[in-house]
Amino acid sequence: MKNQNNKLFNETTFYPALIKDMIQAEKEVIIYSPFISKYRADFLRKTLLKLKAKNIRVFIFTRPVNEHEAYMREEIRSVIEDYVKIGVDVICLEGFVHEKVAVIDRKIVWQGSLNILSQKSSKEMMMRIADEDFAEQVISNLKLNRKLATKYQPIDSVHNLNLSFRIFFLEPILSAVKWSLFSIYRVMIVLLRCILIIFNIIDAIFNKGKL
Repeated sequence: MKNQNNKLFNETTFYPALIKDMIQAEKEVIIYSPFISKYRADFLRKTLLKLKAKNIRVFIFTRPVNEHEAYMREEIRSVIEDYVKIGVDVICLEGFVHEKVAVIDRKIVWQGSLNILSQKSSKEMMMRIADEDFAEQVISNLKLNRKLATKYQPIDSVHNLNLSFRIFFLEPILSAVKWSLFSIYRVMIVLLRCILIIFNIIDAIFNKGKL
């Protein structure tokens, strides 16, 4: 008999399914990703903001900046600083972390070959396992209870109110304003081109009259 709780995904089908699980989280999202890239971090940023606005705790475990190649360090440092700024708990573990795992509400586990915060074009495979007992095994194996013990602090409701205001009110308005300005700019360009054409026609007629 097939286990309907276990499903296999590739690099294309993985992210939509993961984001769906993250959005449906009720308490906690834990991500183990050894590597980080701005491309993938930016891709997941909006989802993380939505989670923080709902008071969902988000924990990311990754390698320290100094365990990455020198040319990548500034980019990774920038991503970590940004994630911390929006309320994500980023924990850097020394010792060349290599696990690729996500745990949602300690009920759903994603694990496989894909680096959740850095994958771009590589071919990968991830398994989704919806099993609380298995999730507890993963948490125990990674010693997450001990690592997370100091991370549960009272949530700043004012901070989360500001996040909600930003996501659901301010950002849509700013987006609309940007689009309006861009539309006005395009209309102005068209008008200027029309005026230029009219001037050229008038100039041509005037010069023809002189002849």
